[in-house]
Amino acid sequence: MKSRYYIEGLIAVFLFGITPIFIKEVSANAVTIGLVRLVIGASFLFFIAGNKNLKKLTKKDWKALVLIGIVFGGHWITYFMSVKLATPSMAILSVSSFGLHMIYLNWIINMKKPSPYDIIAVLIALFGIYLIVPAFDLSNNLTTGILVGLVSAAFFAILPFIQQRNQHLDSMTRAFGQYSFALIVFLPMSFQSNWDLTQQDWVYLAILGTVCTVGAHTLWLRASTVLPPTNTSLIFYLGTPIAMITSFIFLDEAMPTQKIVGASLIISANVFAVFISRMKRRKSLKA
Repeated sequence: MKSRYYIEGLIAVFLFGITPIFIKEVSANAVTIGLVRLVIGASFLFFIAGNKNLKKLTKKDWKALVLIGIVFGGHWITYFMSVKLATPSMAILSVSSFGLHMIYLNWIINMKKPSPYDIIAVLIALFGIYLIVPAFDLSNNLTTGILVGLVSAAFFAILPFIQQRNQHLDSMTRAFGQYSFALIVFLPMSFQSNWDLTQQDWVYLAILGTVCTVGAHTLWLRASTVLPPTNTSLIFYLGTPIAMITSFIFLDEAMPTQKIVGASLIISANVFAVFISRMKRRKSLKA
């Protein structure tokens, strides 16, 4: 039965991997992309979540959904900006560092100190980031895009902690809140949106709103709800090589050896951190 959810998770990650290409290619800016995707996603999930389910929510539940939406909105706006400033592969690679952000967040939120292995994982990832950053100059769009992507990863890393505290809400209700209340982040910036778009732009936005938002995130929510966190984390990291390969093929993005080595180090550091976390959990269960 679980094999079905592994397949759904892999499909979702593949869609996550190709999403940055459409974000990069569409002439709409980050705010416009966010508004379109959120409206489509929230509208679709409103019908899935059901009006009856929403009526049962308490005031505390609604506050939780608002918080989930704001954090997700912060993740999305910075992610879209990262793609626009840098490249699709560099943006998703930066966001893939979310697993490392979870190490210090776990320390702050759950008072669980990082082990020496965690520190090693962070250092390996930092060296990987050093390799892929062309120059530490904020006038360089690629550098700025990577740094913004790291901020996006921090927002993305906060989400699981909030989701875990609200597991009593079904995944579709949380997804509805995630999209609906993320608009709190985007609406104040709506005056910066651009709607002078071509037919091709609208096609790309439709793909982003339906396939890459409703399709990918719905599948990911289903898979991540059923599968163990360690497995979903490992599946998620497949999105980076997918983004790099598709960017190389469709956008002619340069892939020098230094970038490939840096990407490999970042992914390896995250995978290493996941395995260390898994070993800790096994030891605590045996104790």
